Amino acid sequence: MSDSLYILGVVAATSCAAYAVGRRRGLRAGLFPAALRRAIRCVGVCLLFWGGNVAVGAGLALLVRGLGLGFIWLYINTDVSVLVLSAVQALVFESWRAQHAAPPPPADPSPARRLE
Repeated sequence: MSDSLYILGVVAATSCAAYAVGRRRGLRAGLFPAALRRAIRCVGVCLLFWGGNVAVGAGLALLVRGLGLGFIWLYINTDVSVLVLSAVQALVFESWRAQHAAPPPPADPSPARRLE
């Protein structure tokens, strides 16, 4: 069995388990496609951030080399920590975007109370 197939099997098993737990806790199956679309959009944003981070990092490394300020390996920009931090950037950006797109909460219909 190849490593990739093994990893896909593990992820598929935990995804199925999470779906089953969600259904038992009352999550509606009809909302799953929208959640999947949002996750795919988040992965896309993550890849955009990752590509940008790698490109900017490579540019800075070449600039540092060109100015004679030191030597930075280009491959350091492909470290897994850059991917993880890009995922965090994407989650924050997508949460920010979703909050901006959401309608504002309804105003409180009760009159304002004064403290006396």
